[in-house]
Amino acid sequence: MSREMRPRVARLILAAAVLASVAAAAGAASAMAASVSFGTPTASSTFGQGIDFEQPYSGGGSFGEVDIVITYPGSFGPFVVKLDNPGSGSFSYQLDTSSGELQPNTQVVAHFRVTFADGTAQNGPDIRITYQDDRFQWQTKVGKVVRLHWYQGDDSFAQQALAMGEQGIANAATFLGFPETAPVDFYVYADQTPFYDALGPGTRDNVGGEANTDTRTLFALIAPGELTYAATVVPHELTHVVFDDVTRNPYHTPPHWLNEGIAVYVSQGFDDSDKQLVQQAGSDGSLMPLSAIRGEFPTTQDRFYLAYAEAVSAVDYFVRTYGHADLVKLVKSFGTGASDDEAFNAAIGIGVDAFDASWQKANGVASLKSFGPLPAPTGPVPPGWSGGAEPAPSAASTALHPLATPSGQSGSGSSQGDQNGIVVGVVLGVAAVAIGILLVALVRRATSPGGQ
Repeated sequence: MSREMRPRVARLILAAAVLASVAAAAGAASAMAASVSFGTPTASSTFGQGIDFEQPYSGGGSFGEVDIVITYPGSFGPFVVKLDNPGSGSFSYQLDTSSGELQPNTQVVAHFRVTFADGTAQNGPDIRITYQDDRFQWQTKVGKVVRLHWYQGDDSFAQQALAMGEQGIANAATFLGFPETAPVDFYVYADQTPFYDALGPGTRDNVGGEANTDTRTLFALIAPGELTYAATVVPHELTHVVFDDVTRNPYHTPPHWLNEGIAVYVSQGFDDSDKQLVQQAGSDGSLMPLSAIRGEFPTTQDRFYLAYAEAVSAVDYFVRTYGHADLVKLVKSFGTGASDDEAFNAAIGIGVDAFDASWQKANGVASLKSFGPLPAPTGPVPPGWSGGAEPAPSAASTALHPLATPSGQSGSGSSQGDQNGIVVGVVLGVAAVAIGILLVALVRRATSPGGQ
């Protein structure tokens, strides 16, 4: 660059900097002008209908868009709803809960977000509300960890239910080696219909209790005078809460059979009825491998109960074969996000499939019948064909010979194509080198003392 050009370039840079500063100042002033003042928000809910959010405001400019951002435990992330007709002086929105997907005792957090015409945005304050089943006058009794909520029955009934819950969660915490201190809400329903309404759609007819581990809430169907039945249901469901505390991670979910098997093992053990179900299934060939009940259990009644029996059978076999300490090690390994094989190998030195096969063998199963797709039968041989059916190429041969041609065809076309490709590559390479040399020469000329 010549000396005469340097002052000119400097002046241009200075002018550009001044213009940028002016533009930034104008943008800042615009952003300051586009704002609202949020008042104190309110929220109210009605079970089975919805949650109403209200956000008063004042000031503001031209709104490009107004949204409400909502989160709650167990959601995959915040979901955003655009308000079609934002009110003047106040924003409002109703979250529809009539589908029953949102269970009671779920804390919902929301805030309104204003996007102005210039693209800037401003968030309002968080609005927090706990969605409750307001159909009943709930009473509450608080223990060391469990908070009991009930609407029917006397104080003696409530005290017994609370003691049952405290003992159940203490047993599960001891068994899994986890010091449980966070509170758990325990809602007791005396009637089946409102109980199913609270659990939501898809609830099976034979469910007497359910633990929502995201909200740390236990729902149980216990009429006054039926605490004998609850003596199994309550500790079973509370064991799920402790199991989730030990294994929760964002990467991998433990097998469902392990979760349910431990809950049954802690609450009632491997009793005679479950032993008979497993023995019968092992002898008549109907035993399901553990891999078949890794996810949800079957919906038919016989398979549903068999799945629970197999789950507790597998846990009992694990404890008898490897010991309680290794079972705790297995469960805690899942808390690190380990896969099934990684967790089992860390605990007992073999993968989950090997453990599955060992458990099956212990129940008299040498091999299980395979279900699912089968190989297609061999097709008819064309008339006059004498060479027999030609086997399909293996994956290895295909990978090693990607340019192989069908039998009976010449491979010269591929070879010629390869040669042509090489020639073109050489020509392009020479051209690239020539262009590079030319560019270097031009740059040197431009930067030399006599260059223009």
